[in-house]
Amino acid sequence: MRKRLEVIWSEESDKRTDEIIEYLLEKFSQKEVSNFLNLLKDFEKIVSQFPETYPESLNKKGIRRSVIAKQISILYSIDESCIRVYTIFDNRQDPKNIEFY
Repeated sequence: MRKRLEVIWSEESDKRTDEIIEYLLEKFSQKEVSNFLNLLKDFEKIVSQFPETYPESLNKKGIRRSVIAKQISILYSIDESCIRVYTIFDNRQDPKNIEFY
């Protein structure tokens, strides 16, 4: 069985997560926040065990994109000992505005 890799979230990804949670609380309810947090947990479980599951970016070598919901994606890379999450972004925005993509 493959060793699980640690998932390390960048300051940028933490900031974006907080922004999404604030938005969900403002526009929806705690239930949607819980659903969002569950999506993040599921992502961590999958990517830590199977880091190459999600496709590599065509624009940036070594960066992978996981679509965790219709509206939200996560960009990350695989190191020898960990998964580095760079950012979380809204799929409706222009990809040219995303620094890591």
